Amino acid sequence: MSELLSLERDERGIYTLTFRRPDVRNALNDQSFTQLIEACAEVAADPAARALVVTGEGLAFSAGGDFDALQALLDGDREFVEAGLRNANAGVMALARLEIPTVAAVNGDAFGGGASVALSTDFRIMSDGARLGFVFARLGLAGADTGATWWLTRLLGPVRAMEIVTLGAVFGAEEALAEGLVIEVAAADEFERAVAAFTGRLAALAPLAARGNKRAFLGIEDRTMAEQLDHEAVLQASAIGSTDFREGLAATMEKREPKFKGN
Repeated sequence: MSELLSLERDERGIYTLTFRRPDVRNALNDQSFTQLIEACAEVAADPAARALVVTGEGLAFSAGGDFDALQALLDGDREFVEAGLRNANAGVMALARLEIPTVAAVNGDAFGGGASVALSTDFRIMSDGARLGFVFARLGLAGADTGATWWLTRLLGPVRAMEIVTLGAVFGAEEALAEGLVIEVAAADEFERAVAAFTGRLAALAPLAARGNKRAFLGIEDRTMAEQLDHEAVLQASAIGSTDFREGLAATMEKREPKFKGN
């Protein structure tokens, strides 16, 4: 897409979005978030998309805010600052709202806004040498940035989330796994293989069912139980009417692996 990030699609419908600023540890600026929004729109427009993997080129996933971008915010007026922050938030929201499974392949350090981007995905796989850091407080900033407080509260609860952003906590890979911030840790020399194995599992799923699962969780915090049950009934009815369900049922009865086509 540009010199800041790339978006690639394989024959299975698995997209890989890569932050490509290794010289500054894939630090994020306003343009990065704008292009993240554009990339997510491209993926969302593909009915055959199966999953999206987000990762970084080189040694880092993303070091967070670019220092030049932070200086520009420091020098700008309140309107300029809020516009920049809202653009970053829109990037995080675009990623979070995708109706396909998303995976952060945390190949290296993910700090600040980079950590928030990672948390905005559905699943996170982390290299054993990487760190996940919510270091806003160490710069004199609130941890209320790019959704960090939202995701940490949902994952760990409000008390632990408050502690993390207040103290600027940094987690090693095993610590992040123990906290429930990531689902898997892999050795650096096995990392790409671990990510490929997980995306292979996603690619093998019935696409309509996978999208139905994602839609079931999107906005769940705004629905009552009765509303959620009704929402689930609508989603499941669509799955039941699909060819994939017929294939899944037949494969189960015939004791073979199903071949889902997404219709």
